[in-house]
Amino acid sequence: MGVVHVIPVDDLIEHEEAGDGCPCGPHVEFVSGGQVVVHHSLDGRERTEST
Repeated sequence: MGVVHVIPVDDLIEHEEAGDGCPCGPHVEFVSGGQVVVHHSLDGRERTEST
């Protein structure tokens, strides 16, 4: 699997997928076979989304 990035669609910025320099402050989840890098939106959509 390697590294998979989850990036918000149509966000206010272009998210950085290389290195660790994305300004959104993504968090990393370690899963069997690799990592999932979850990027955060800068438009605040997480505040109104339900899980």
